Amino acid sequence: MPIRAVVPAMPVVSTAESDDALLTLRRRRPMRRVHAVLWVVILLSTAADIVLTMAGLAAGLREGNVVVATLLAEFGLPGLWLLKFAAMLWLVAGWLLLDDRNAAVFLGLFAAVTSTVVVSNAALLLG
Repeated sequence: MPIRAVVPAMPVVSTAESDDALLTLRRRRPMRRVHAVLWVVILLSTAADIVLTMAGLAAGLREGNVVVATLLAEFGLPGLWLLKFAAMLWLVAGWLLLDDRNAAVFLGLFAAVTSTVVVSNAALLLG
């Protein structure tokens, strides 16, 4: 039987960028200033969204987001908390896995959408 050379397979997950892996895990993610600002906006707007949603529901308004409305109907407020927790996990994973520029775009888009929802909810409640 002839002996064949073993070609090392490309790793799927690695911690070294030189491995050409499909997914490179970083041991440490530096907190850039723009990322820190975006995280503050995201956390504040998410908290405001939760409070305004609860206030709107208490005032007799109905949830406009179909996904949130379904979770609220099935699980009540814990469904809302579960959705927000899942969104935060998704954001952290994206921030950890993306490079600096793409992470800033990713966080910025989420911050913009969440802030727009908060402004809309506040206008609905106060207007």
